[in-house]
Amino acid sequence: MTNLYVFNNSLSNPYLYLSSGGIDPAKPDHHYGPGARSGYMIHLILSGKGTFISNGKVHHLQAGSMFYCQPGILVNMIADHDDPWTTMWVRFTGEYVTLLMDTVALTDENPVFTVNQAPIVKDEIKNILKMSRLDHTQDLDYASQLINLINALRTTFNKTTSTHSNPQKMLILRATQYIRNNYDTPITITDVVNYLGIDRTYLFRIFKIYLQVNPKSYLTTTRLRAAKDMLIKSDTSIKFIALSCGYTSYVHFSKAFRKYVGMSPSQFKIMHEASS
Repeated sequence: MTNLYVFNNSLSNPYLYLSSGGIDPAKPDHHYGPGARSGYMIHLILSGKGTFISNGKVHHLQAGSMFYCQPGILVNMIADHDDPWTTMWVRFTGEYVTLLMDTVALTDENPVFTVNQAPIVKDEIKNILKMSRLDHTQDLDYASQLINLINALRTTFNKTTSTHSNPQKMLILRATQYIRNNYDTPITITDVVNYLGIDRTYLFRIFKIYLQVNPKSYLTTTRLRAAKDMLIKSDTSIKFIALSCGYTSYVHFSKAFRKYVGMSPSQFKIMHEASS
């Protein structure tokens, strides 16, 4: 019998995050749902049988079948009574992941495929679990493996209506790339809308639709995440860190940092120095 195995990646990031995975030998009649997953998930049935319900459609599956869970979509998973399935699975999230997965032709209405259809997807999932067992796995290792998996999904299930053919999602991609490339300078949202050549209100609306935050909050969060990382890893002065994150005023930086983190930059730095 295959043993239970689960890994959880503590090296989180908001963009491209391979969060967890494992091998799950289910007990007879084990039932998940109805419930909605908070991230994208791919399951591979290694042995046994079970039932997967997505968008009200029932799929009776067996070894060699694979199925896809989309965030926020209600699903049911039921292991067979006589021959319960053992599944291998991975979970992933992130803003960039969402844009990439929009180019994959898997949906809650079309979530099932087979190993024969997508052997490269099976191989990438196995590579992820193999890597997760290694000592000292780094965040870039997980990100690299996730890119390989999504690329395998895109290659196998290429969606003709990709991000590049969706004007709104293309604008979001360009806006977030501009912010990540320029947050270390004193840019404002006015600079972003000028770069894109669109109306400020329209940018606000599509950010709320696709990222659930407004553009200013996204810019501030990007800057302060970078500031936290520099405070932990660098001996550079706090004033220089403020400048390096696009703040021309230390007072404004400190106020924003305190609101975001709940303490001043100096308190945050001291706390992490004491714990290291």
